[in-house]
Amino acid sequence: MKTIQRATPEELEAQIVQGRNQLRTERMDISIGEIMNWYSRGELEIRPAFQRAFRWDISQRTRFIESLLLGIPIPPIFVAENDNKVLEVVDGLQRLSTVLSFFGELKSDDKDLLAENNWVLTKGDRIEGLENYNWMDLPQKYRISIKRYVCRLEMVYWNSNYDMRFELFNRLNTGGASLTPQEIRNAIYRDISPKFNDFTKKLSEYPNFKKITNLNKQQVNTFYDQELVLRFVSLYKNGKNLKSSISQHMSSFMGSALYNENFDYQSYENTFNQVIDILLPLGHDIFRQKDGKFATALYDTIMIGVAENIDLYQNIDEKKILKKINEVRKDEVLLKFSRKGGNNQFARVKNRLREAKRIFSQL
Repeated sequence: MKTIQRATPEELEAQIVQGRNQLRTERMDISIGEIMNWYSRGELEIRPAFQRAFRWDISQRTRFIESLLLGIPIPPIFVAENDNKVLEVVDGLQRLSTVLSFFGELKSDDKDLLAENNWVLTKGDRIEGLENYNWMDLPQKYRISIKRYVCRLEMVYWNSNYDMRFELFNRLNTGGASLTPQEIRNAIYRDISPKFNDFTKKLSEYPNFKKITNLNKQQVNTFYDQELVLRFVSLYKNGKNLKSSISQHMSSFMGSALYNENFDYQSYENTFNQVIDILLPLGHDIFRQKDGKFATALYDTIMIGVAENIDLYQNIDEKKILKKINEVRKDEVLLKFSRKGGNNQFARVKNRLREAKRIFSQL
């Protein structure tokens, strides 16, 4: 077994100091009412495009309002200051949106993607009498009580290291409605430019792609379709540069593309759509395991295998393509690199791509 050499205490200290220097935080205690005022004045953005669609159902929202009424402590809300000095929510979207929508304060740009205004409470876990009350019916002293509730606000300041921003979102992602890696990428990189987000969104909405992947509503709502687009784009003719987990690789690729003025969006789009069009007649089962679950190992292998040999697979009988896909499903070497639990280990992914090129390079 290969022995991994341990860092010296000096090296360890240098790494810790470097990591700490990536960001700093300041904390303050502030009332819910004042946060609502910031939002109404445009000094706070909850930005659904920056984060995700509202996910708490009515019982979860009621439970949160009940917590405020009972004075139960809530986790800190994390915000970051953008270049215009406007605060953007890093963690706490569900909580803030719940309060804003309960009091009918959600702006029209946010309302459609988050929750309806002036919603009605259900039974609380501790206060059953909350049922059928909205904020207007709630006695004034309790409305005031909610607005005067003091919570902890963490102000986050970071440098331009966007890998650290990704890490921060990941570390804060501990709630009941967790962010997916693609939601975190969209959140971070949209702040630089929406161009790549718009690009993956456009490709994910290609009708033939939607047909052949056949994803469910939850997968689409959590941007899994956009993640599949990013998997393809980041791995196409780029497998040799895979030196970390596939998740980190995709994040790094997305960030690099945004800073690359010569990134050829059109070329990637053309190739992606061509591959999808070639595979469409074979149906959505080509990317699925026997139990019907979507298999990224099959997706990577088939998509990249066809893409990197695109000239061979244009205008040929679909039965020949299906024969190749059946080879993929039975290939012992590929099966070795696609075992459950290891699909995203970078060595396995690199080996899968190598085998995909071997299998698909000959008809």
